[in-house]
Amino acid sequence: MKSSSLPVRLALLFGAVFALEDVKSTIAVFGNLGNYKLDPSVQHIPVDPNDQRLRPPPAMIPATFLIHIGSSVFRDGVRCGKTIFTALKRAVKPDRFRFGIVEQLLDTDPKCLDEYCKLAAIEWPQDTECRYKNFIQVNPRPAAEASGCTTARHLQQQMIQDEEFCLQVDGHSIFTNGWDEIMLNEWKRIDNEMAILSVYPHDLHDFVKENGDNNAPDWIPHLCTIVKGGNGLARIGSASIIHGSKFPQLSALWGGGLSFGKCHAERNVPIDSHTPWLWDGEEFVRAANFWTHGYDIYSPSRLGTVMYHNYSAKPANFWKSSVDPAVKALNTERSHNRVRLQLGIDFKGQVDASELDKYQFGSARSLHEFFQFAKVRLDGFMNETNSCQQLHWVPYSNATVVEAIVANGWKMKTLDPAVYDHDIAKAPQAQQGNRQKAAVDEVAPSQDMTETGAGEAEVVVTPLDVGTERNDGGGNDRPIMRHVQPESGRPVETFGFMAWGFLAVVLAVLFVMLSNDRISHAIRQNFVSPQHRSRD
Repeated sequence: MKSSSLPVRLALLFGAVFALEDVKSTIAVFGNLGNYKLDPSVQHIPVDPNDQRLRPPPAMIPATFLIHIGSSVFRDGVRCGKTIFTALKRAVKPDRFRFGIVEQLLDTDPKCLDEYCKLAAIEWPQDTECRYKNFIQVNPRPAAEASGCTTARHLQQQMIQDEEFCLQVDGHSIFTNGWDEIMLNEWKRIDNEMAILSVYPHDLHDFVKENGDNNAPDWIPHLCTIVKGGNGLARIGSASIIHGSKFPQLSALWGGGLSFGKCHAERNVPIDSHTPWLWDGEEFVRAANFWTHGYDIYSPSRLGTVMYHNYSAKPANFWKSSVDPAVKALNTERSHNRVRLQLGIDFKGQVDASELDKYQFGSARSLHEFFQFAKVRLDGFMNETNSCQQLHWVPYSNATVVEAIVANGWKMKTLDPAVYDHDIAKAPQAQQGNRQKAAVDEVAPSQDMTETGAGEAEVVVTPLDVGTERNDGGGNDRPIMRHVQPESGRPVETFGFMAWGFLAVVLAVLFVMLSNDRISHAIRQNFVSPQHRSRD
C-alpha cells in the first residue's frame, strides 16, 4: 500500500462512519447575525409539497476520466509552482491531471512552470526530465495587459479540453495527501450531477502537517452573506463558519478560490469576457449564472476540506499595473453597468452590451427564483437578509435544459413511492410546504451555547479575525480568515452506538490489512470457527 493512499482510505472509511451518524451541524453567521442548526439530509427535498417527489439528477463518474486544474496568476510564479507541486505530489492519481495556467507576468518574473520543476527535481532527483511537465499547459500573458480576474478566468476556461472534472483554485493554494480521491468522494456523495463544490478555503494555519497530511479544523467555511460593494453591486461579505460539518452543505453563493464539479458546467456557463476590472459582483453573478443554468453549489464538509489558501503577502497585484487610469476607469464603468443591465438594476453611463445573449442567465431556473432562493435584495446595504439557514433544492422550471446536459435518458420526474417515503421519513420538517418559513431551528443567542442534543452538533460561536485584500490577476483573496480557538477548547463530537460499532470493525479490518503475514494470519484464524478451519 502506498503511504499516500492510507490517509485516503482512512478518510473514506471514516466517511462511511459519518454516513451512519446524524449529519446535523450548526452555523455561526458572519457578523454575529445569529446561529442556526443545519440538516443537509433534507436539502434535496423541495419545500413545496407539490414538488417533494422531485430530485436532482444522480451523480455519474465514468470508469476513466481526466481532471482539469485551472488557475490564473499575476506575477506569482513561486507560489504558483508550489501549488502545482503539492497538487501532484500529494495526489493518489496524478496521472489524470491536466493543468491550465494563465500566467500574467513580466519578463524578469519567476515563472510558474520553472518554479514547479525546481521542486520536482528535488523531490524526484532520479528523473532526467521534469516529472509531469507535459501535464502542465501555460498561457503566458504580459502583466501590463492584465485587467482583472474575470478576463483572466475567461482565458483560463478556454484551456479546458475533454476533461470530465474541472477544479479552479487560486495560484497560491496548498493541497493535502490524498486530496483528489477525497474531493471526488465528497462530490459523489452529494449525488447530484449538477453539483459544484465551492467556498473560500481556510488559511493555512497549522492545518497541513509536515508530511502533507490533513489536520482539518472543526470549523468549516460556508458562503451565505452578501453586502453592497464599493461599486453598489453585491459582493460576498465573508465566510460564515459551520461547526460539526459532516456532509456538503447546499449554498446559494460561489467563491472563486475553490470550484470543483463536472466540466460541462464550465462549458455551459462561460465566464463573461466583457467585464474587465470587475471585482464586487463577480462571484455573485457567477453564482446566479450557475444556478439559473441548473447547477447547485455546495460548501465542502470537514471531510472534504483538503486544500488551503496561502494568504501571505503577494509579490505584486494587478491593481497596481501600469494601465492608463482614464481607460481603466471607462472600462470599469462599462463592466459595472453591464452587470447592472443583466441584473435589472437602473444605471446611467456607458455600457458594453457585446454578446449579451452568449453570457445571459440560464433558463433552467429564473433569476427571480435565484433571488428568492438566495434571499437576496439588491437594495439598501443588501445585508438585511442572508441564505445561512438550511436551504432546499429547487426543481427546474425548465427541466429540458438539464435533461439535455445529463443525457442517458434522465428525466426530472416523481420518485418511486418507496424512495420518497424513505426520504420524507428522514425530513418531517420538509412536509410543512411553506416557502415563506425556512425549515430550520434558530438558536437564540441567550441559549446555553455549550449544550448538545442527541445527534446534534454543539453550538459554540468561534471568534474570527477577518480582513480583506485585493486579489491578483485571477486569485480570489477576498476575506482572510484567521482561526481563533474557543476558550473552552475543541468541542468533542459524539458518536452513536452504531457508529462506534462500525468504527471498531473498520479499525479491526485496517489492523489486519496492515499487519505482517504472521500476525494477520493468526487474527484471521481466530475469526474462523473450528469446523471451517483447514490446514490450507
